[in-house]
Amino acid sequence: MSMTKTVSIIFYKGRGTLAEKLIRLWTKSPYSHCEFRRSDGLCHSNDRRRLISRLERLEIDPKDWEVCELELPSEIVDRVERRQLCKNGTRYDWMGIIFSQVFRLGLHDKKRWFCSKSNADDLIYAYRLMKRSNKGCYEPYLKRLSIFQVVRPQECSPHRLYEILTHAS
Repeated sequence: MSMTKTVSIIFYKGRGTLAEKLIRLWTKSPYSHCEFRRSDGLCHSNDRRRLISRLERLEIDPKDWEVCELELPSEIVDRVERRQLCKNGTRYDWMGIIFSQVFRLGLHDKKRWFCSKSNADDLIYAYRLMKRSNKGCYEPYLKRLSIFQVVRPQECSPHRLYEILTHAS
């Protein structure tokens, strides 16, 4: 049995809708949406059209998506993926979009999600699980995810999350 599993945060850069074009314009980024691709191949995030948190199998066309892979300890991935199930069905965090992304006041609904907030929250959770365990074998993973000790998920746009992950490599 493998000691690690690979997950990915995948970033949508395809043509998109008018709303996605506005997100790109606002964030000055090619990315309008992101998903947490789990070790089982399913993707977890807020559906960008139905605005509800869900698990779904997506077709990932490389010309439309940018992939940032993460190798993490199996037991940590399992716990993150179990926790994602609790998010399923939750509604979109409009308060967070307006008061954390647009007006930068840091206000958000702790029980609702938007894509990058949910994905950053999952990585923060993984970081905290490993940090609390005090296992030396987690050190390389903690180093890669160390930025997540200061990240506030509601302040992460897809572009900001992409920057964090590509600079943490």
